[in-house]
Amino acid sequence: MKRFFTPILAAFVGLSLVSCEFDANPLWQEIDGVKERVDNLEVSVNKNNNDIAALQTIIEALQKNVYVTAVNTTSEGYTISFSDGKTATLSNGKDGAAGVNAPAISVAKDGTDGNYYWTLDGEWLMVDGQRVRANGTDGKDGANGNDGQDGVDGADAVAPQVRINPLTKIWEISIDGGKTWESTDVVAEGKNGTNGSDGADGDDGAAGDSMFKAVDCTNPDYVIVVLADNTVIKLARYDESAPRFEIENAAERLEVEYGKSVELEVTTANVADYTINLPEGWKATFADDLLTVTAPAKDLCHYDKEGVLAVTVVSQTGRSAIAKLGVMAGEWVTVEEYEVRTLTFEDVDAKFTSYALEPSGKPIEKWSDLVDDAQYGGTLTYGDYSGGDYYWYDEGNTELFHSFVTPYWGGGHVISNYVIEDFATLPEGNNGWYELQMCTPMGGNRGSANFAVHNGYSDFFNSQIYDASLQGFEFADGVERVVESMYVTNTNYMLNSLCFGDGFNQPANESTWIKLVAYGYNSSDELTGTSEFLLCKGAEDILVEWAKWDLSSLGKVAKITFNFEASEDQIGQYGMNCPAYFAYDDVAVKFASQMQKFE
Repeated sequence: MKRFFTPILAAFVGLSLVSCEFDANPLWQEIDGVKERVDNLEVSVNKNNNDIAALQTIIEALQKNVYVTAVNTTSEGYTISFSDGKTATLSNGKDGAAGVNAPAISVAKDGTDGNYYWTLDGEWLMVDGQRVRANGTDGKDGANGNDGQDGVDGADAVAPQVRINPLTKIWEISIDGGKTWESTDVVAEGKNGTNGSDGADGDDGAAGDSMFKAVDCTNPDYVIVVLADNTVIKLARYDESAPRFEIENAAERLEVEYGKSVELEVTTANVADYTINLPEGWKATFADDLLTVTAPAKDLCHYDKEGVLAVTVVSQTGRSAIAKLGVMAGEWVTVEEYEVRTLTFEDVDAKFTSYALEPSGKPIEKWSDLVDDAQYGGTLTYGDYSGGDYYWYDEGNTELFHSFVTPYWGGGHVISNYVIEDFATLPEGNNGWYELQMCTPMGGNRGSANFAVHNGYSDFFNSQIYDASLQGFEFADGVERVVESMYVTNTNYMLNSLCFGDGFNQPANESTWIKLVAYGYNSSDELTGTSEFLLCKGAEDILVEWAKWDLSSLGKVAKITFNFEASEDQIGQYGMNCPAYFAYDDVAVKFASQMQKFE
C-alpha cells in the first residue's frame, strides 16, 4: 500500500522546500489504522465461522451420544476430542479483534421436541418461516430402508456461515453454503472488543468476539461448555473408570417397520449393569454388543408411533451414563417426486446429440443451427429440398420431439430467432406477408433469442381437400408425462393480418376472436383432454406479448397437437382466412420419479 502513496508524498516533500515542513507520520498512521481495521474484520469473520463449526461439532456429539475423550488447552482456548475421532476447537476470546461488533449466534434446545436450533441475537434463526436445526436432520428416505439416499444415514445439519459485506460493513449470514446472504443488521465496525479474563478452576473466560464463555473440566463425568449467551451444554466424559455405551452409526431417528426388529452394533466398556427405557409398545434387548430394537405391531391397541429409547449404563464404581436414540415405527410406501424441466430452445441449454438434416446434410449441433436462412423460401424449410425431413429433439432434457416433411407451407414447427419490432410495415419484395411468418416483435420469452413457430390447422374445408393432420410435439421415448405449461404469442404475420387485414382477410373487429386448442393424447392415441387459449379477444385485445398457457389439465400425455378456431368474420368459403401461425417458448414438463418414504 505504501508504494501506492509514494508519488503523493513526493509532491508534499517538494512543497516543503518553498513553504513549510510537511509531517507524513499522521498519514502513515491513518493508513496503518485502516489496514489494521481490515485485518481485524477478517480475523473476526474467520473466528466466528470457526466457532460456528466447533459449536456444530459439539451439538452433533450430543446427538450421537459420543463421549469426550480429552480436553487440551491451546494458546487460543481448548480442543475437545470425541470418541468418534472428531475435534472441536474453542476460542477463548482473549485479545478479541478491536473495534469489531459481531452478531450473537448461538443454539438453544427446544423443550418440546428436544432438538437444538440456531439462534441469532437471542431469537430463533428463521428461514422461510422455519427454524434452522443445529443437530442432524433426516436425509431422503432411501430404497434400502435407512435414512438417506440408498440407505445412507441422515444428512448433516445446516451450519450457518457469516461474512462482512465489504460495502455496507454489515454482518451477513448464509444457511445454504454461501449461495445467498441475508443481513443481520449488525454493523461490524464501531465497538471495541473486550479481553476475556481467566476463570477459576480451569474455566477460561471467553469474552471478546468468541461464542464460548467458559469450559469447566472439573466434573469427572461431564465437560461443561458455557456459551456466550450463558447456554450450558453438558458433554459426557469418558475415562477408564467410566461406563461406555455407544451405538455405532446411529442416525438421529431409527425407523423400524411395524412388528419388525433392527439390530444395532454397540461399543461398550465398563458396563456392569444397564436399564432400557422404551416408548409404549416397543421392545429392546442387549446382548453380545448388539442392541435389538423391535417396533410395535400395527394392529396393537396402544403404542407410541415414535419416541426416545434411553439406555442407562452403570460401571462397577457406580458411575453412570445415558445413551439416547430416537425411534419411529412405520412402513415404506412408494411416492412420486417431480422435477420440472424446460425446453428453452437456447443454445446454452442444448443437450442433444448432433445430427444432420437430410437431404441438405446441414449439421445440427445447437438450436440456432435449426433457424432457416430466410423466413420464406429458406433452404432448410423450403428451397431445393422439398420432401426432406426437418426435425428437432430435446434429447437429455424434456425428451420432446417434432418433425415435418418440407416445405413448411404444409405445416410444422420451426426454430426461429427472427425479430421485427414493426409488424405494421411489410418487408420489401414479392413475398409480402410471408416474410413475417417466423418472427415476433420481441424475440423469445423473457428476452431470449430462440423460440418455435407453429404453422398448420384443420377445419371443414382444408381437411377435405388434403391431409391437414394437426401439428404438435411428442415424447420421443414414449413415456407419458404432464406438460405443465408453455409460453405463447402471436407472430408478426398474424398481428399484421388482425390489425390491418391482408389479401385474404379483413382486420379484427370488436367481435373477433382467435383461439388455440391443444389436444392431449396418451400412448394408446386416446384423447386425454383439451385446453384453450385466446390469441385475440376483439380488435382492442390482441396478444402482442408472451403469455403463459397452462396445459396441466391435459394430464399425462404422450403427445400434444394444436389447432385454431376463429370467429365467423375470420372464416370464408375456403375455411379460416387468418394465418394459422403462433410462436411458443419455454415448454415446462414434469418428470416423475418414484421413491420409498417411511410413514
